[in-house]
Amino acid sequence: MTVKLVALWGTPADPEGFERDYAATHVPIVGSLPGLAKSTFSKAIDGPYFRMAELAFNDMESFGAALGSEQGQALAADGDRLGETYGAKLDVLIVEEEN
Repeated sequence: MTVKLVALWGTPADPEGFERDYAATHVPIVGSLPGLAKSTFSKAIDGPYFRMAELAFNDMESFGAALGSEQGQALAADGDRLGETYGAKLDVLIVEEEN
């Protein structure tokens, strides 16, 4: 069973600054998560969100280990920092992928 963390970012006050910071800082932290099977980053064309990220793990155990790791803690802290710095609200969903 694939478990995903879906991060939904609201529109930041400074979209260009957010994009630079997100690409330079946040995305590399995602890539360092242990057990990460796949990551997908998307920019919204329309709707209530500015950006979406999907972080996929093979199972709940891998997911829990990743979030509990040093890298997972760094990711959460950087998400808070991005939200505060750019005024971008972050909503997070944890989902099971259904085939």
